[in-house]
Amino acid sequence: MGFALSFACGAEPYVGGDCATTDDCLSDGQSVPGTVCINGRCECAEPGKVVCCPRGENEPDCFLMCRPCDECAEGTAECSGVVDPSAQCKSDAECPGPPDPRCGAGRCVEGKCALEIKPGRLGSQLRGDCKQDECTEEGSVVSVPAYDVYNDGNQCTNDLCDYDRPLNALLDGVICPSSGSGRCHAGRCIECLAEDPTLHCAAGLACDGVFCVPAHCVNLVFDASRGETAQDCGGSCKPCRDGDLCNAGADCQSGVCAMAHCKAPTCADGVKNGGEAGVDCSGACPRLCPEGGGCASGEDCASGVCWAGACEEPTCKDGVENGDELGVDCGGKGCAAACPG
Repeated sequence: MGFALSFACGAEPYVGGDCATTDDCLSDGQSVPGTVCINGRCECAEPGKVVCCPRGENEPDCFLMCRPCDECAEGTAECSGVVDPSAQCKSDAECPGPPDPRCGAGRCVEGKCALEIKPGRLGSQLRGDCKQDECTEEGSVVSVPAYDVYNDGNQCTNDLCDYDRPLNALLDGVICPSSGSGRCHAGRCIECLAEDPTLHCAAGLACDGVFCVPAHCVNLVFDASRGETAQDCGGSCKPCRDGDLCNAGADCQSGVCAMAHCKAPTCADGVKNGGEAGVDCSGACPRLCPEGGGCASGEDCASGVCWAGACEEPTCKDGVENGDELGVDCGGKGCAAACPG
């Protein structure tokens, strides 16, 4: 190419493709769009391109710029024996894909690599996050707000989206939607509330703060003849505390009765108690809950997916890295999608 002159650093303006900085490649003495200074020479910043005249033109009467070899004038030295990797291919495997492989793939079409991009909603979505993952026209993944409400499994919350965030607002004072009886109060369904005259118990029953129970259950007397196993608890009354006498697990808050006494919860007692999300799992227990186990959020589940208060099994469309996946819904034995590089 017509780079005949060069000068010592600082002696004269740089010409002929020599440079000290990238600014020298776009100076008055020489200006080739798309070049940067690499090891003292102005080279094309984009891989696979060289500084050349367009086909059919020759130096010095042409506009030099960065072009792929198949667009350069014949005889361009830098292109001698060079095959542009983007110009020839034999299979799809040789062609680069989009920035996110979930959005498409590289294809070999008539010996040239081309991008096949499928814009729009991804099949893999995190349910209940008030967002939707979509592929752009450029092959990248973005999240946009969507009405994707999270079901927390509580009949006394109103599940909705606050723009792009899930919100489970507490219902208060309304009839419990699922049971059709009782009222929602502080996020749970109750039968009675002493300070609320609309939630009084029927004659012969008394309120223990949540449920309507026989009057003897709140008289501060141990009525063994009426089935109580300790004062005002057990039998038809509310469950008893740890250490109280009991006849069966139902008599105890922990659900565990052993040697006639209510026992404190453990992570191996076969009962959901002590703040556990499911039976002997999550909460204070090291084991996460399996599919079908109880949960308050995905953090309680081995699969990372909680819906309507129960853990769900892993799938390749749940928006979570689980099972044997190598990324979110990609890789592993079960998912066909390749993971992003």
